[in-house]
Amino acid sequence: MDQQLKQRLTGAVVIVSLAVIFIPVILEGPRDEWTPRDHTIPEPPGLDYRAPEELPIPAPVTPTRTEQPDDEMTADSVPAPPPVPPPVPEPVVQAQAPPPATKRQQTLANGWYVQVGSFSQSDNASRLRDRLGDAGMDAHLHTVKTGQGTGYRVLVGPSHTRPEAEKLQQKLADSEKLKGIVIEIGESGDG
Repeated sequence: MDQQLKQRLTGAVVIVSLAVIFIPVILEGPRDEWTPRDHTIPEPPGLDYRAPEELPIPAPVTPTRTEQPDDEMTADSVPAPPPVPPPVPEPVVQAQAPPPATKRQQTLANGWYVQVGSFSQSDNASRLRDRLGDAGMDAHLHTVKTGQGTGYRVLVGPSHTRPEAEKLQQKLADSEKLKGIVIEIGESGDG
């Protein structure tokens, strides 16, 4: 490009930039934040942070002496320690075996599912899964790792196609009053 053209373009950009900055200031007048302000700092409060010069000294406590001097104590004057009870054996707690895996706890098959709930506590998810199982639904509990920790999803299915899963979603909405979402579980085991 021609050197003179470059200079003209640079000058035009500078003039337009200055106009954008200063024309609003000129047209609006002085702003409140542009005017000088009188900042007065109040005097510090007259607080004294020093400790009092003299504190009262508590009177010394003198121990009271027993009627017998220490070197004349007898075995009768010394109290006998209380008898120690024999140790009580602690009850033995046997570890309970985990419940056998049911059909609803097994690994999820590939297919389309209706997710009817997502919980942070497994007890809440288990109750919903069991309620749906009692109603004749094929409900599953699916554990997922999230940024906040472990999550528990309750899934109903599987269906082979998305339209079948959408019919199941509508059935759950009608019969169980659960608004679910249709998800697909693939080869990796997550949706």
